Amino acid sequence: MADSIRIEGGTPTPTELAAVLLVLLSATRTQEAPENPAARPRSNWGPTRGWRPPGTWPAAR
Repeated sequence: MADSIRIEGGTPTPTELAAVLLVLLSATRTQEAPENPAARPRSNWGPTRGWRPPGTWPAAR
């Protein structure tokens, strides 16, 4: 791996850890970002014809 991180000289400082964490988080967000942020709905059709919301059906006699 060409882009590797090597820590030398003992325990890393909090600043170094924060920098590494920032790089990893920004790389992850770039990979997970959707290509089209305003995603279209999966279907463009509405409910079936004659459909009524629950509780609005006429009472059975």
